[in-house]
Amino acid sequence: MALSMKASLGSALSVRQSAPRAGFLGNRAPLSASFRATRTSNRQMTMMAGQEYPSNWLNKQPIVPVVGFLGWTVPANIPVPALGGNSLFGLFCQSIGENLARFPQGPPLQDKFWLLLVTYHVGLFTTLLLGQIGVNGRKQGYW
Repeated sequence: MALSMKASLGSALSVRQSAPRAGFLGNRAPLSASFRATRTSNRQMTMMAGQEYPSNWLNKQPIVPVVGFLGWTVPANIPVPALGGNSLFGLFCQSIGENLARFPQGPPLQDKFWLLLVTYHVGLFTTLLLGQIGVNGRKQGYW
């Protein structure tokens, strides 16, 4: 079995080595011509679509980050019994202060800072995303 694999591998290598390599280093014309043809065909496909891609594809609304930040941070400041009567944002800021007190050394992986950081930011970015979708949906007449 091993002998037949070597034979087939050797024959495949010999075929590849015997293939003509004209124009590999010295003659670059075929390579550049094919590259130009590819670039031209891509350009034609873009022009055939009939529309240019809009530069403002995100449809950014400047009010969304402000309202989204307030829409997540204000409820995150409400004390919760599950957190010992503290708020998520308050515990997050407190853990930042504790870690800044021992500044040159970063927080260890077991520190509650990482859980609070991920929880706060996942909620914040979800609120911002849904706010952007909601504002653009209303603007475009979906609801």
